[in-house]
Amino acid sequence: MVLRALCIAGLALFSGLFSCLFGAGEALALQNRLVEVFEANKDAIVRVKAAYRGPAKDGSAQVMLRVGSGFFVSKEGHVLVSASRAAGADRVWIEFKGKAYATEPVGHDRLTNISVLKVVDLPESFSIIPIDTSVEYPELGSIVISISSPLDFEPSPSMGMVTGIDKRLGTKFFPTEYIRTSIAVDGGRGGCPILDINGRFVGMTVASIQELGSSYSLPADALARVRDDLVFSGKVRRGWLGFEVGELLDTDRENRVYFSKVVEDGPAAQAGLEKGDWLVSIGGRSISRAADVASAVFFTRPDQFTSITVLRNEELVEASIKTALRPEASIKITPTEVSRTVVSEDDVDVVSLEQ
Repeated sequence: MVLRALCIAGLALFSGLFSCLFGAGEALALQNRLVEVFEANKDAIVRVKAAYRGPAKDGSAQVMLRVGSGFFVSKEGHVLVSASRAAGADRVWIEFKGKAYATEPVGHDRLTNISVLKVVDLPESFSIIPIDTSVEYPELGSIVISISSPLDFEPSPSMGMVTGIDKRLGTKFFPTEYIRTSIAVDGGRGGCPILDINGRFVGMTVASIQELGSSYSLPADALARVRDDLVFSGKVRRGWLGFEVGELLDTDRENRVYFSKVVEDGPAAQAGLEKGDWLVSIGGRSISRAADVASAVFFTRPDQFTSITVLRNEELVEASIKTALRPEASIKITPTEVSRTVVSEDDVDVVSLEQ
């Protein structure tokens, strides 16, 4: 009850700011709606703890403990947490309503920083957060709420807004689009869900942007794609189309991305695509910048057909490519612009900007 009162007080302070712009009734309605979202989802939130055996010091073994947040996504006990908390750990468990529960690893994906765990002996009562892939991305400026288990506290809400939807940061291309919000995820909050004011799942936090006091979230559609692979096979099977792309900037062409190389005998070559073709779309996803390519390829699956549209000699050419399993060396993207670089530290969920 004390925690709930503190949460309501925090929400009241937030809505008080809105009362300066809107009427008191509208601010109160917003506050009540945010409280409802928190109350409806708090019983899906867990604290995750992972023990790692470190190098021996002074003759005794060292154990490192990493703490984060997570949430139930199935009644069978599947929990989504950050891979930087669970992958490679000697032991991982969750804490739910003051009690510890053992877990078994289902699968980890370090590229997107997602792990799926399965709770061995389920709590008597818990809720789940459904991942609806049909929900559209939130608009910039939209209000969002996270629910996490910071430090040793019970599930707690934090509020912020959507500040960007990014496919790249500096010269680093993300594996898919990320939703940037003003919500910080330090203090064990990484891995928490982000919801809109209607209670719909928006994404899962996967990286902290410490310089901005904000974070990146993996959107629902991308998260579902990773979750499904991990649950069914224990790893993510990524598609490969067999080409490299380049990007021309500041031209009059609407399409600025072209095939700089088509791998001989690769899927794209077998489908008749050629070096120099201007790339229009992959799997129905429009391509106008190089960063769009990685995001579109992210949703392809090995051994399934993917449609690609290119522009060749001012004519549209459509091809159906049977996607292969991505080899170690994936698509290379060569942007022609110079911008900031990014350094990602998977073990601490940090994205750092190099000025």
